[in-house]
Amino acid sequence: MRSKTDFYRLFFEQLARRGFDVKRSQSSDYIADIYFKNQLVAYFSKADTVIQNPFVTVKDKLIRLINDTAQDTANKAGICRDCPYTDANEKLPNGSYKLAEYNGVTLACKEHHLFGYVFSTYRTAPDSGEMMARQIFYNKEFAGQDFAKRSGLVDERALFTEEELRVLHAGLVKMSILDQDVSNEARESVERILDKIEDIIPELREQEMEFNFDMEFGQQEEMEIGG
Repeated sequence: MRSKTDFYRLFFEQLARRGFDVKRSQSSDYIADIYFKNQLVAYFSKADTVIQNPFVTVKDKLIRLINDTAQDTANKAGICRDCPYTDANEKLPNGSYKLAEYNGVTLACKEHHLFGYVFSTYRTAPDSGEMMARQIFYNKEFAGQDFAKRSGLVDERALFTEEELRVLHAGLVKMSILDQDVSNEARESVERILDKIEDIIPELREQEMEFNFDMEFGQQEEMEIGG
């Protein structure tokens, strides 16, 4: 999962498959309004929580289904569930834990009730110590790559971008299906490469969905975790 937008897309598609109708919320406090059988039953908040509509009677199992779908979607999207820090790591004023620091760039992590452990990279102002150009990541590998590039630990030219990985994935899939001259050994190598790319971008494993996410939520901006 690269951003919250990735999560929204998968989550709302899964809700649609379960018979819910998800629409952009009319309230600035929420991301989406969730309907079931033409009744507004819940809201999905900017704090990443499901809030039951207090003005209608909603069965508990329906709210549990929405929450369970959110949790399952987050897990399938490739979030980090294993705590990457210990008590030995420095705890920062905003509640995050510092994982690494090099050349003025910090890699930090904070626990999240839905997304497991969320990572951030940022530069620290020399005079004030304030965070600058903070980037949020919901994938440990993406966060580590960004920290390595920003801090100068690795040469950015040695890494593939997500767009490049998607192009490689599409080409390798096409080759594995259409090219009959590929040896078994080469085909096995292609499958291993595809697995690695799909570990980095889990949604490439997802089948095409019919939910029109772009129409409803395509303009939703990424929201950072506070603090």
